[in-house]
Amino acid sequence: MDIYITLDYEIYFGENHGTVEKCIIYPTSELIRIAEKHHVRFSFFVDCGFILKLDEYRKDFPQLENDYKAITDQITYLSATGHDIQLHIHPHWEDSYYNGERWVIDIKRYKLVDFNETEISDIVYRYKQVLLKLTNKNIFVYRAGGWCLQPFSKLKNVFKDNNITLDSSVFRNGFYTSGNYFYDFRNSPDKDIYRFEDDPASENTKGFFTELPISSIKNSPLFFWKLFLLGRKNPYLHKPLGDGRAIDTPGQRKKMLTQYTNCTVSIDGYNANLLQRGLKEMQKKDFSNIVVIGHPKALSRFSILKLEEFIIKNKSKHNFTTYTKAFENQ
Repeated sequence: MDIYITLDYEIYFGENHGTVEKCIIYPTSELIRIAEKHHVRFSFFVDCGFILKLDEYRKDFPQLENDYKAITDQITYLSATGHDIQLHIHPHWEDSYYNGERWVIDIKRYKLVDFNETEISDIVYRYKQVLLKLTNKNIFVYRAGGWCLQPFSKLKNVFKDNNITLDSSVFRNGFYTSGNYFYDFRNSPDKDIYRFEDDPASENTKGFFTELPISSIKNSPLFFWKLFLLGRKNPYLHKPLGDGRAIDTPGQRKKMLTQYTNCTVSIDGYNANLLQRGLKEMQKKDFSNIVVIGHPKALSRFSILKLEEFIIKNKSKHNFTTYTKAFENQ
């Protein structure tokens, strides 16, 4: 089994967006520690719009200069030591700004498809250039901010023009539409890899693009009640390392606490307790790949411990890999 540990490298996007040090730099340094100790490598999807905004404002605000240097130095180090750096786009940065004290984040245009095709082309090109300059390596994989990349027809030609050939945003049966969000993966194939052309949730064997979906499992309400109660009982172990707060997803909490839900296999917080179960379920399906998602900002001391346990248990039996190792020469 090829195991992909993937991280969306970003701050929070709500009114309380948190700090770069606690949301990104420190938790990523913990990941680096584990990776080097066990000789494994991870894949980081970098929120390039934030780096561009830091670059825009850093000349006038010394703290932002520090944040810019900390992030770019860490990304350069990650790339130089064999971790994968790939493209993650949260286009709301196009409409957001720094007021001298904090980021004022405007999420009215949260999805890339909220922009017209000329704007989309410009965003994808500029954001990819950020990573090319930092890594001097091939950037060919995409993960959509908030999993929102439909309708893909608005992105297809732009991705082809920018040599983005692989997506890793879909998770089976994922569905959410509220406010600024929209994704619908309910009809995606029950496969660990497939080709597509016009919709990443619809297989086309002759399609130009490859989808390597985020692995998913079904969770009961009891799991989320445990998560909620443990966070209250032992915040030191279970509180996220990031010091911000996520934007609202109306109705999601009630749904998770009252009915079975389909969720990504994740290392965020208490979700990391299900890593081994997720691996076993992918094996039962005779899959060759498992893609695990995480966010440095959402890691906890508990999840870091569980990730290390997972690596120790499986590194001699399975192959911890990255997109570049697996696909670049195909």
